[in-house]
Amino acid sequence: MTSSTVPTPETTARSLRQRQAWQFPVANNLTFVVSVVVQKTFLAGKVLTVVLGCGAFTYAHAAKTCTTADYSGIYAFSSVGFLLQLPPEGAALLGTISQSGRFLPDGKGSLFIETNASYNGIVLKGDIPATYSVTPDCIVNFDLVLPFPLSAPSKFQGVLSSDNRQMSLLLTEPSGTVIRGLHVKQDLRFCSTPDFSGSYSIDLYGTTNSPKNLAGRFQRIGRIDADGEGHFKASTTANYNGRVVKEDFTGDYSVNARCYVTLKYTAPAAAGSENIVINGAIGGHGEVVQMMILTDGWGVGGSLLRQQQ
Repeated sequence: MTSSTVPTPETTARSLRQRQAWQFPVANNLTFVVSVVVQKTFLAGKVLTVVLGCGAFTYAHAAKTCTTADYSGIYAFSSVGFLLQLPPEGAALLGTISQSGRFLPDGKGSLFIETNASYNGIVLKGDIPATYSVTPDCIVNFDLVLPFPLSAPSKFQGVLSSDNRQMSLLLTEPSGTVIRGLHVKQDLRFCSTPDFSGSYSIDLYGTTNSPKNLAGRFQRIGRIDADGEGHFKASTTANYNGRVVKEDFTGDYSVNARCYVTLKYTAPAAAGSENIVINGAIGGHGEVVQMMILTDGWGVGGSLLRQQQ
């Protein structure tokens, strides 16, 4: 019979007191060297201490740079935020602001913004011109005058990503307002009803003033199935100010030549049987729609994302 040697705490500790180095790829373009030094052992009641030392990071790609020309074309957008501070004459607008529409930059520093906006549930149209500049690190700075009834000089800042096809955006001036926006480049140039078809996830949030018994913060997730012929069905879960309910409904939709989708349906009886209109622009080749609720009393926006490309 062959005897085997049972390792003792001392021999185990000795074998662990070795410097070992592993080199492995991280994210396909990064080399990460880890050096492990074992100083003590946990065996026989002792403490095991592992020290990780990091070697140099090597990037395979040069940092991306941008110019004004990199922000051009058409971008579908939606935004949701909060007006926290306004002059006394604007007090009725304090609350949630939601918007959706399209940004049309020319690649030379000028753009036009098509937008619907809800100010504390008051829904208005507000198309405006604006100017912009792009820094080498792909930051986009916007200067504009917010549409009536705010009519205030404002500055927004965004950062381009995904090869200039997406942008996250916030308002920097004036103070007293928090707005988060998302832009997605629009590839389609002439749309019709079949361009919105298939299954989409629903991600909407904001606030509602109607119906009164459900007023407050609002969120909806779920799935919508569009048949490509102007009809849809939706299976959703909604949260009305902390009250979670299952809501399924059907409705009709249309798509205009400028790639705006309009959904119309009647809310379930428990939500007041209200006629709801949702509108927004298609992004990409139809895989996303940036939307908001156009019904008065709602300050809700978000996205529909196609579940299968």
